[in-house]
Amino acid sequence: MNNFTKESTGQSTIEFLFLISFSLVLILSLANFLSYDNDFNLAMAAARGGASFGVAENKLAIFEESAYLKYTEENILLTHPNSIKIVKIDTLNRGYDSRYNRTSIQIRVYASSPTLLSREDRLSAGERINYNVKKSITLTFGTSKLTNALYNPCFSNKHVFTTANVNWV
Repeated sequence: MNNFTKESTGQSTIEFLFLISFSLVLILSLANFLSYDNDFNLAMAAARGGASFGVAENKLAIFEESAYLKYTEENILLTHPNSIKIVKIDTLNRGYDSRYNRTSIQIRVYASSPTLLSREDRLSAGERINYNVKKSITLTFGTSKLTNALYNPCFSNKHVFTTANVNWV
């Protein structure tokens, strides 16, 4: 009877070790999955903040000197405050990009404005919104050394982001 107790104790120890190792594998897999989702969610929050800043920049008519000179010559309407509203921000997963070893995501901003009527004005305002979207993601993740001066493309820890032209609705 004493041998039976020792065998039972050994088996329960092995079962306990299996349970602990299975739990550890499960936790590590879940942590990797959650960090991937957290990276994406943080990037999208940064994109929304960047789009909001780009819209606020339009409302306040804040320009760098070179951009202001260009706009005063070509797009006088953009030097004055405009009413722009971000309708939504969508993403398109373009799959794994082996050039950057990251998942490629295209960000699509949808905006509306009753004051910007010409195609050129909307294109210019859209470029400013997209610039601020990419800049915000880059600054959030501290990846400015991986991109160019226009933040195209921009990077998070696990994704590479590009932007499509702003869709005006």
